[in-house]
Amino acid sequence: MSRTIAYISRLPAPMRRMIKRFPGARNAQARLAGAPMGPMPASGQLRPIVYLPTWARWDEMRQRPQYLLAAFADAGHDVYFVDPREPEVRSADGVSIVPSLKFVPPSHVILYVHFAPLAAMFDSFEDVVIVYDILDDLSIYDDDEVGMPHERRVRSHHPSVMARADVVLASASQLVATHRSERDGILLVENGVEPQRFRRAHDIPEALADVPRPIVGYHGAVARWFDFDLLRGTAERLPEFQFVVVGPVDPDAEDPMADLERLANVHRLDAVLSDEIPEYVAAFDVGVVPFVVDDLTRAVSPLKMYEYLAAGVPVVATPLPVCVAHPLVRTASSIDDFVSAIEAAASDKGTEEFEVRARAAADDASWDSRVEIVRHQLLEQEQLSVPS
Repeated sequence: MSRTIAYISRLPAPMRRMIKRFPGARNAQARLAGAPMGPMPASGQLRPIVYLPTWARWDEMRQRPQYLLAAFADAGHDVYFVDPREPEVRSADGVSIVPSLKFVPPSHVILYVHFAPLAAMFDSFEDVVIVYDILDDLSIYDDDEVGMPHERRVRSHHPSVMARADVVLASASQLVATHRSERDGILLVENGVEPQRFRRAHDIPEALADVPRPIVGYHGAVARWFDFDLLRGTAERLPEFQFVVVGPVDPDAEDPMADLERLANVHRLDAVLSDEIPEYVAAFDVGVVPFVVDDLTRAVSPLKMYEYLAAGVPVVATPLPVCVAHPLVRTASSIDDFVSAIEAAASDKGTEEFEVRARAAADDASWDSRVEIVRHQLLEQEQLSVPS
């Protein structure tokens, strides 16, 4: 998912530090060094897409922004991902990953923005089109304990970005409903998947080579939204299943995760690069989304749900609205029901009927199809290309 989190103080430590720094940190300002100075796009050319710096890294915990940007690149746009931590310009997935604004065109660009305080950088560009993506409930940024100054708070900038944006997206229908009163025409662009990336045959990762089957797997960040009690109870009831958790663990979640992995059939693996995730997912017999369901996570659209399905892996989740609405996902909230759902899902793995339906669902949810919703809106507004 674009991972929904209750408070910034409970985010993984690197993410907390990056949010505090951008925009306005001295080291970032020094490296970004003023106005963009990259090559100007030609008249009639598709507008370049620019991602301004946040806590995100291109290769680590790739999520919705990176996938949408790669889909824009597939559609023919020049795409720039600005990250001052990069030592030099490089290319990945058709995207130019650059360490400074000086490599970015100064005019006729589309800014893809999901962190409202970046509004301070909008005026560095001329003839700019702003696409504002509401990934999660804004309450994830509300924790006063962080001590973030007013000028860097999301809610301080969100209204002006909503008003200024040319296109506003939301990742879940719950978010569209929440923000509908703020402006008309919010586009529902749910999360998606790169089907071919997860559909390819993969060797079993070395870290899972000695883990007996069947495997119930989870990949992604582990933090306060993870339902440890549910997964513990389920693993205790299903000793013949092995439960594998792949991903970084937030410091605040270390204690419950340590308790969970004391079970003989629970295996904790370190975070892996995004390009390696399909290998792990392919080794799962059942993929789980064991999130606590609360006012914030009800707006979650889990990326992993689509990725499991693309790999032909049956899915069991807690009753998040997006998961409840998906015809191929089993949902359950109690330990008894979660156990039953996993046993039933395991029987689907490898069957032709399930694989055909899962493949079709993944194709329908491709990132290419998701980004076309945005491109169509920009085309209708005559903002997709550089004016003649």
